[in-house]
Amino acid sequence: MDKKIKSELHNLIDNCDNELLLTEAKALLESNKEIKDWWDELTDEDKSVVMQSETEYERRNFVSHNELMQQFETWKKK
Repeated sequence: MDKKIKSELHNLIDNCDNELLLTEAKALLESNKEIKDWWDELTDEDKSVVMQSETEYERRNFVSHNELMQQFETWKKK
């Protein structure tokens, strides 16, 4: 754990006078126990699909959103 981050956070809290912000920060930190990693919620099949997608992206084998929208506009005109 990075002690510098904890120290900086302590300083920010000590110097904060905004009660609403402090209340929200407290709630966020308390909810940390409930946070689950989305990856752990996936099935093995879903994990495989995500990993395949990452591989395809790294190989630059994909169509960007803008390109897809241009293709869609072309298809709509047919």
